[in-house]
Amino acid sequence: MSLAGPDSALSADPATVFDFVPATFPPTPTTELYLKKETVFSSFAIGLSPRDKALVAATQRAAAFGGLNDKSGVPAWKTIPSWYLIGAKDKIIPPKAERAMAERAGSTITEYGGGHLGLMSEPKTVTQEIERAARASAHR
Repeated sequence: MSLAGPDSALSADPATVFDFVPATFPPTPTTELYLKKETVFSSFAIGLSPRDKALVAATQRAAAFGGLNDKSGVPAWKTIPSWYLIGAKDKIIPPKAERAMAERAGSTITEYGGGHLGLMSEPKTVTQEIERAARASAHR
């Protein structure tokens, strides 16, 4: 959650962004979180059709409340090259925060016009960047 930053749609009151299962407060580290349908439609699934947004909302996997604030281990980008796609319309991890993370990692950066779900909204762009990264990695 700290990576998303204050400009993220997720920085609002969690009760307005997530459904908690079980719906007991305060949540425990194992409480499951699901994005509210409104959050999926307005922020998470930008660039998708209403039908695809509904599909994303209905089929999302839960995130554990405790996992959203856990620190990760040693980042892979410290020892291997990385590439980063920045979605100019991303409301979950705003482009400014994405750029800061990508620059810190020394990533090869590409911006595209999509939101958070570039794999779905901009599959050609994402595929091209994966292929570009694979070619560059093969020549190292």
